[in-house]
Amino acid sequence: MADPDVLRGGAWIGVLERLALTATLLLGWPEGVPVVLAVKGLGRFAELKETPAAERFIIGTLTSVLWAGACAGVAVLAAR
Repeated sequence: MADPDVLRGGAWIGVLERLALTATLLLGWPEGVPVVLAVKGLGRFAELKETPAAERFIIGTLTSVLWAGACAGVAVLAAR
């Protein structure tokens, strides 16, 4: 039986999420950020309904958004 405190595939999902978020920001489409987050949330909704991992999911998502924003910002500054 799987541990309810652990969401499987989180590392891969996190990498893909940060790439997608960074790409949307670098392409000048900030509206893509809520799209990416909605897709991620809907994909995990069933797993998060009754698990203690929900708090970690929210913290991880916020960290990913901040990290992707910082990477996009550094890329924009480096391109100047």
